[in-house]
Amino acid sequence: MAAVDWNAVFEAEARRRKVRPQPTWGSGVPLDPVVARSVRRFRNPPDELTAEDQRLVARLLETASQPGKGDVMSQLISDVLALGYYHALRDGTRDPVTTEVAARVLAGLERRLGYHVDRLRRWGIAATARWRARAILETGGVLVGHGRALRRLGMPWLAFVTDAWARFERALADVHRGPSIRPGPRVRARPRGLV
Repeated sequence: MAAVDWNAVFEAEARRRKVRPQPTWGSGVPLDPVVARSVRRFRNPPDELTAEDQRLVARLLETASQPGKGDVMSQLISDVLALGYYHALRDGTRDPVTTEVAARVLAGLERRLGYHVDRLRRWGIAATARWRARAILETGGVLVGHGRALRRLGMPWLAFVTDAWARFERALADVHRGPSIRPGPRVRARPRGLV
């Protein structure tokens, strides 16, 4: 098995994104106000820095050192929860524009999750009770902040928690498996929209 060249994977996706048509923004159904507020908060938490501040902090950290294992594990936990959230958004709405946007975000999150797993695997990090506790706390935070919207999207809180926990445990299991293989195109058992 060959190790994944993540730079090539992300560059190929950037090229695909340039030629992929934009969603047909004017054809969508307005989002439920509760869901719209939740998406806005999920994308931009209230304490988030401005884009320029984020760029400056990222540049500062680049010059300081490589990201720590804790930073990567935190990103993995956040991405696992975001996968569950955008999965609910994609499957819980009838609006084709919202479905398409959520599907694109999901695809990007799946790539990033694989990247984080690969980095943690190379570092040989072990999942500790501390990381599991943090995952539980962050899951609770998502439920408190976005539980109403998840319910409106047809995702009961217990389903969200079990899905997030299973995804987190799968990611931890993948960390311990060995080198990953080059990701190929995603194959669906049944394309969307077909019976």
